[in-house]
Amino acid sequence: LKQGRPRPVPAPERAVPCGEARRPSSAEMADTAARAIAEEPPTSEEKAHAGELAWTGRCAGGVIADIKRRYPYYLSDWLDAFRGGNGQVSVACVLFLFFACISPALAFGSLFDEATEGQIGVVETILGTAICGVFYSLFSGQPLCIMGATGPEYAYTVVFYALCKSLDLEFLPARAWQGLWCALFTVFLAVTDCCAAMSHFTRFVEDIFALLISVIFIVGAFRSLVEAFNDLSKAAAFKTVLLCLGTYAFTRFLQSLRRSRVATKGLRDILSNFSVAISILTFSGLAAIWKDEVKIDFLTVANEFRPTWDDPETMSARPWFISPFGMNKDFPVWAIFLMAVPALGLTVLGYLDQNLTTIIVNRPASGLKKPVGYHLDLLVCGIAIYPICSFLGLPFPHNSTAPSLIHEMSLTKYETVPVPGGGTRQVVSKVVEQRFTNFTIHVLIGCSLVFGSVINNVPKAVTFGIFLVMSISSLSGNQLFERVWLWTIWDPSLYPRFRYVTRVKFASMHKYTIIQFFCFVVLYVLTSVKAVAVVFPFFMASLVFVRKALRWVFTEDELAELDAHEDLPPDDETQDPKEEKTVRSMDDVEKLPAGMSDFARATSL
Repeated sequence: LKQGRPRPVPAPERAVPCGEARRPSSAEMADTAARAIAEEPPTSEEKAHAGELAWTGRCAGGVIADIKRRYPYYLSDWLDAFRGGNGQVSVACVLFLFFACISPALAFGSLFDEATEGQIGVVETILGTAICGVFYSLFSGQPLCIMGATGPEYAYTVVFYALCKSLDLEFLPARAWQGLWCALFTVFLAVTDCCAAMSHFTRFVEDIFALLISVIFIVGAFRSLVEAFNDLSKAAAFKTVLLCLGTYAFTRFLQSLRRSRVATKGLRDILSNFSVAISILTFSGLAAIWKDEVKIDFLTVANEFRPTWDDPETMSARPWFISPFGMNKDFPVWAIFLMAVPALGLTVLGYLDQNLTTIIVNRPASGLKKPVGYHLDLLVCGIAIYPICSFLGLPFPHNSTAPSLIHEMSLTKYETVPVPGGGTRQVVSKVVEQRFTNFTIHVLIGCSLVFGSVINNVPKAVTFGIFLVMSISSLSGNQLFERVWLWTIWDPSLYPRFRYVTRVKFASMHKYTIIQFFCFVVLYVLTSVKAVAVVFPFFMASLVFVRKALRWVFTEDELAELDAHEDLPPDDETQDPKEEKTVRSMDDVEKLPAGMSDFARATSL
């Protein structure tokens, strides 16, 4: 092999008795290593980019491919919710996510009501979330994603409302044209395979976006607790804090019972699966005991199903159907075409919100087995969701990251494995991939408009605790958060032996983390300042170019470990990959120590 001579024809193999494994020779092991080095198998990321995120070069080629991949699983998408003992997990997930979704809908509904002077309110937000969620659960390519109102969409609505007032245009008809233009542009993106551009979004961007959503929910929960001391009496404020933190702590305690030896396994599973529902019922009951003595805030759902806005011209509720040609006066023709400009921004926002959340949900670490459909998801939004919202005057929902991640995590069974060097990590063993939970969650959200008196008995403080459970749980597996946490460990020898720790210089690892954390801070500022929140999606898109520029700062080997799409297994404590030579040729293979038992692992270094 060293002299480059042709490989000789191997001798016939000896017969091996039944049940006896034939031990490969050293030459065969060297040949296997050489082929593995020369032709490494594609990673999960490469497979995904070659399939779901690939340019087909044909009109609607990606949509058709998504339908062909997804159609054979449609029946199992409903039956798998109850097969193999999944029924309990599915029902518990529905109860959890119902409260996790209704609370943001109420909060955003109040914000829309204030920003649009009542033309879009709580009723419209809940109805939009319910209708669009049902459509998405029925026809989307990734039914694990949860639709709802988002912060960037709210900020964009505020800017658009101000634009309509400055041009003396009726807001709801103008918004109908904006939505119809957005639907047209979105369909164009879907049929031209533009989702393939998302293949350039690596884990560098995904971790920043996921951490941002988690931090927004955590900060929002604690901000609400602080505001309670300003808006309520001292006793009511302390009661709010106790209910919030109590809900969070009790939920985490019940979830931890699964790994304990308390009671029977069946009882532990029930308490763990229904931990959120049990906590909500428990602390809502405790709040009701002193409801009259100490006044606190409760969820408020309208008891009457009617549009929020009363038309000043008719002195009655506006009609459910919005005429795009004007309500109280004719909508000018020039404004119809002008609405295409703000629709472009809304299209970009929806494109990024949809696909970034879906990519995070579909990441290899999630352990999903069924195919997905990025182009199909976008098409569903363009031909169904956006037109419905336009004609009914509803907010435009997009995939909401935190609820989507929690939805996926609540349907996932994990195994806890130790990490060499200290600590543990959770590895996915099973995910209940189906449509039933998403569908049922949004049906219940719609029913809340009729049975609002029941929801009104849940304190807002309890929902704050649920937000903490959602956001803190979603931090699991976020490598940006893990590497920032390493800053609190002053002795590098105590670092867990993750591959980005053992195979990258500490200086390079921390420099990469600082750059990523700086991008996160900029994004957080953009979402916090209403005046500039509208540029948030465009800055998110620019992170792709930031990641590509890192090639000038780090080596390809360093980026391969720091920005690995999959959660690669950690190195054991006997390895020191930083000091071992990388096997790159047959000469290196022959220099490996003889008798190495795990030859495949040695060559992979």
